[in-house]
Amino acid sequence: MAQEIDVSLVNVTKKFGDLVAVDNVSFDVPKGSFFSLLGPSGSGKTTILRMIAGFEVPTSGDIYIGGQRVNDVPPNKRPCNMVFQRLALFPMMNVLDNVMYGLRRRGGMSKKEMERLANDALARVGLAGLGKRRIHQLSGGQQQRVALARSLVLDPTVLLLDEPLASLDLKLRQAMKLELKRLQERLGTTFIYITHDQTVAIAMSDTIAVINKGRIEQIASPEELYRRPATHFVASFVGENNILTEGRLVRQVDDQVGEVEMGGILMQGRIGEPMKPGDKVDLFVRPEMILLQPGKHSPGILGKVSEINFDGSHSLIVVDLLESQRPLSINVKVQHTEQAPEVHVGDVVTLSWNWGAGNIFHHVPLQEA
Repeated sequence: MAQEIDVSLVNVTKKFGDLVAVDNVSFDVPKGSFFSLLGPSGSGKTTILRMIAGFEVPTSGDIYIGGQRVNDVPPNKRPCNMVFQRLALFPMMNVLDNVMYGLRRRGGMSKKEMERLANDALARVGLAGLGKRRIHQLSGGQQQRVALARSLVLDPTVLLLDEPLASLDLKLRQAMKLELKRLQERLGTTFIYITHDQTVAIAMSDTIAVINKGRIEQIASPEELYRRPATHFVASFVGENNILTEGRLVRQVDDQVGEVEMGGILMQGRIGEPMKPGDKVDLFVRPEMILLQPGKHSPGILGKVSEINFDGSHSLIVVDLLESQRPLSINVKVQHTEQAPEVHVGDVVTLSWNWGAGNIFHHVPLQEA
């Protein structure tokens, strides 16, 4: 059975003078899903969101919401609503009046009916009974939910979220990203979320589109983006990585696995794009997927511990590779468990990893990466 689609972009381009902000972008957002646009500042993700909302018009291409082409439909006539980074709640109004604001602007409804719908929206986001509170009496997380309720009360087909968690402190942001995902699943409303924070996107999304310089690099589930990045940019942008540069592909073990030479040391990883032996390559290795053993072991890569950085639940251990013909260091993330190896600065250790922990791409000079 075909999946129902709430939003489609078909070959959408947006230019501001000579600047191409969005370059021939196409994607579908399934009904009831949590879809994120992830990319650095200036990548074009906000422009895409604004075009879906109707605040910008595509230079070329088409946008569909609920199967209807909306290129020429004004924002107030589109079946979507937006939650902004700065929540834009009205401090002079209480919570209930804030939630009713859009209903009042729409008109054609009695005050009693508006209050009923607003109270229902507050209950849906877990704020039942708080309608008479003033905005300053709410916590940051509660204010986030008021902003959501104000959008949801208009019963949008799609809810657009412009980094609403960005201004929260770390602890509240961690709590809210889980709460927001649970809320989306409970409501069944389609969410399109933009962010530069990969930890937020990975934790909440069903699907992520990674945007770079106005183009889509990859659209995939969070797990696939993390384990099988499609491009050099995605590998460097999503998650933590050791980036070992200017190696050489020695051979392809099979269709998936390649062996590379880095500073005279042979290493393995997943081949991320078509390449041939002799090609200049970069190898990305996840620090949490590396096995560190004290002392010398075979097979493995010998190194000496040069730094140990404590970071709460884990330590990041910097290991200088002893057999490399040029300076090479690898970061290893070691969780603090009873089985964790005990090492100290200056210790000789052996590193190893499964080929799936690494990803091999053609070399990209640092200034272009």
